[in-house]
Amino acid sequence: MKRAFPLGLITAGILLSLAAFGQIYRSNREPVATAGILPVQIAGLDLNSSESGEAAISEFTSMHGKEFPVISGDIGHYGNGWITLWVAGTSTDSIAAEMVSSMQARIAEGNSPFTPVKEIQNGNRTVYVLDGMGQKHFYFKSKNLVIWLASDASIADGAIQQTLEVYP
Repeated sequence: MKRAFPLGLITAGILLSLAAFGQIYRSNREPVATAGILPVQIAGLDLNSSESGEAAISEFTSMHGKEFPVISGDIGHYGNGWITLWVAGTSTDSIAAEMVSSMQARIAEGNSPFTPVKEIQNGNRTVYVLDGMGQKHFYFKSKNLVIWLASDASIADGAIQQTLEVYP
């Protein structure tokens, strides 16, 4: 009986320490995804329709498979199909970076409908530029978000510039 009390205190101390470390870890984590913010207009075209939450996440996973740990998402359609914007949220910046790297590697293999055109340095990030499916495509990381913009080629330069401003 005399041993039970000290062992109980030690166990309680260990559990409290673990809880404290867990709280510190959670508070120091990179920000949680906050997709949900689609611009109302891109390149002069209004947002015509959108999907968000589970509907958007479902579309992402159907296109890319379940290996992408997307926790939030939005898809915006502008100007009756001239522009589509996908915003996939992850739990950390590093996961978003891994996703972009994985996308770049898969597209480089040549088994996709997209042809890499060039890479643009925008501050500390790389914007990947592709052609395919009758449009110009751009994708990049913005904090813990992965952004993909598909645009008609005639307005693509303005569309990507505005998108980069919205998602720095």
